[in-house]
Amino acid sequence: MYGYTGRIGFVDLTKKRVTIETLTEELIKDYLGGIGFLTKLLYDTVPSGTDPLGPENALIFAVGPVNGTLTPSSNRWNVGAKSPATGLIVSGNGGGIWGAELKWAGFDALVITGRADQPSYLLVEDGRIEILSAEGLWGKDTWETEALLQGRYDDPNLRVAAIGQAGEKMVPLACVIGEKVHAAGRGGTGAVMGSKNLKAVAVRGTQGVKVGDPEGLLRETRRLIELLMSEDHYWRYRDIGSVKGTTLYAKVGGVTAYNGQSGIFEGFDKIEGDVFRNRYNIGRRACGACPLPCWQKYHIRSGRFGGYWTEAIENSTVQCFGTKIANSDPEAILVAHTLCDRYGLDEISVGVTIAFAMECFQKRIITTRETGGIELTWGNVDTLLRLIEMIAYRQGFGEILSQGCKKAAERLGHGSEKFALHVKGLEISTVDPRAYQGWALGYAVAARGADHMRAYPSWEFGHVPEELRAVGIPETVADRFTVEGKGKAVAYSEDIRSVTDSLEMCKTVARHQLGLPENVVNILNAVTGRNWAAPELVKIGERKVNLERLFNLREGLTPEDDTLPWRVLNEPLPDGPSKGSVVKLQPLLQEYYEARGWDMRTGWPKETKLKELGLKPS
Repeated sequence: MYGYTGRIGFVDLTKKRVTIETLTEELIKDYLGGIGFLTKLLYDTVPSGTDPLGPENALIFAVGPVNGTLTPSSNRWNVGAKSPATGLIVSGNGGGIWGAELKWAGFDALVITGRADQPSYLLVEDGRIEILSAEGLWGKDTWETEALLQGRYDDPNLRVAAIGQAGEKMVPLACVIGEKVHAAGRGGTGAVMGSKNLKAVAVRGTQGVKVGDPEGLLRETRRLIELLMSEDHYWRYRDIGSVKGTTLYAKVGGVTAYNGQSGIFEGFDKIEGDVFRNRYNIGRRACGACPLPCWQKYHIRSGRFGGYWTEAIENSTVQCFGTKIANSDPEAILVAHTLCDRYGLDEISVGVTIAFAMECFQKRIITTRETGGIELTWGNVDTLLRLIEMIAYRQGFGEILSQGCKKAAERLGHGSEKFALHVKGLEISTVDPRAYQGWALGYAVAARGADHMRAYPSWEFGHVPEELRAVGIPETVADRFTVEGKGKAVAYSEDIRSVTDSLEMCKTVARHQLGLPENVVNILNAVTGRNWAAPELVKIGERKVNLERLFNLREGLTPEDDTLPWRVLNEPLPDGPSKGSVVKLQPLLQEYYEARGWDMRTGWPKETKLKELGLKPS
């Protein structure tokens, strides 16, 4: 079998049992790999109504057919479960080399159920899976955990995906951290891992990946690298990383400053991407098989935080610990990022929830009486850093915030629900939805809740590729304020992003031309020795999106949940280039549902759509 190991590992922690099953041709044909495999395995494994933190929930790791090969930027990996934050399907995507290592160790996916009777970790190595005691690891942060495991096996190349103290405490904002700095964030997968008494999954392998056409793979790899390097964003990301994206959002007045009370932040010039590059950058790295070294390394040389170092900050880092909380101290942003990596926290949800709490403090919904004496004033970096620790350990006021802004608003009340910036219980990540109507729709309909990556409608930055126009998407969707055409465009974007997520290619690389099925189908065929066509891949992506929908409907989702925070629907942006804008959600949803073949009244895919995709609700 080319491109696949042909093996899925099933681990029952309660029974201390490991079984290995053969990857089926049907699963490959219908779901391709990566997030496609994860979605199908989760749908089939987790019964409706399962407690997300109960032993019946499954924690699934999955990789794709091009992982571990020369394919550019092909070393992503997915981890998913039923979310304790939303009660819906969730998956997080990580980078580094962990995904390739799982493949080299002989597995396309791991399905973990049950709960260990003591803290444990998994060692996955060349076709074997062992359940081992995590004595000496529980209570450690993710960096310490990796160092201890690498020391235990005298192997600095042992790849570790671990939880920190937040996951151990089952904080719904906890995520899984791979290789110290690669967060598979969103939705509480770290909490699910902690609920299973599972501290880490350590992998190493020597088996490699067999490919069907090595010469074709090399030829297509060269072509895709040349294509990537012809794009403007390649050079921006190489030099600065994704933090440069925040500059774009600042230019359009969409940085969600002061928890969305403003679209502009007066201190932005102090935390712009060039500041991090010029003052703190000490080098750059790339994930395995990636020609784009966007993973920047930083060191604070002196001052209060002198000696701190960190890596791989993102656009979302600068917004969530900068503009959203009105903080213009770049060093505090770097430290906050490090703390989240070490505790194993989703920095998006943490930052948005703290911003929400600061607005509650501003409006006197809460005072120092409720916060235990902590001043939640805008831009207060001492409060930021203290609250991150309190959230990780569920201490004091941090216990309320550890549940995310939706549940915090339900508890605090007094109208705070109107400015709790979440969708389906998951906090909004990057750009303010009022600045881009297409991104707003993507947030509203994404299966895991507010999500800028599921659709990633980069065409709204000003260019609509010919391949999108060929399927009936008008060039006018490049205008960020228009509505017409964006329902169809977002639906199609979700489908093709699902393809790259199933291949396990990075969206930083695949955001434009490399994200089009027409450009990746040849390299996929070279790896697998198969003869897929681009339209087949789009159909696989569509099937995956619809199966996520079926999972969520089974858990009680309704069309009313495909919405956005009250603020972005009712409060026009008060300033900046997007002044006066609100999200025009209803016409966007109407067109999206029509493009999807979903019933507007019930939210369910219509029978004709289910039949077309070969799906049967259970």
